[in-house]
Amino acid sequence: MEEKVVRLGIGVMILDGDKILLGHRAKKRADTGGIFEPDSWTFPGGKQEFGETFYEGAKREVKEETNLDISDLELFGAEDDVQPNKHYVTLHIIARSHSGELKTMEPEKEDEWRWFQLNDLPDNVYTPSKKFIDNYLKKEGI
Repeated sequence: MEEKVVRLGIGVMILDGDKILLGHRAKKRADTGGIFEPDSWTFPGGKQEFGETFYEGAKREVKEETNLDISDLELFGAEDDVQPNKHYVTLHIIARSHSGELKTMEPEKEDEWRWFQLNDLPDNVYTPSKKFIDNYLKKEGI
């Protein structure tokens, strides 16, 4: 029987004016152990690794997935993301600055990255990312 543990995830909202970066989770992607919602739009992010700070994890995950370097980071909040047999605490990190050329680095996971206006988001946003966006819009009064 698999041990029931709470794991730590990181989601990164990269702001570019009134736009945010979302990646399309591939329809045929493998279940990597996180909250499994293929064919949805998500923030870059993933699981924090042992020995790294959550800011280091955010930078690593964004670079691995998008080729972007992020800076001016802020811990915005955290949420419980629970599905049957899975429980993550997801840290919400905002990156207010980025550099580099946007690339799809792991097409088997996210097959496209696209900038979206905060007031014109796709309908099928990944549940943990949707919680983050809703909390951000509420706090900012948008």
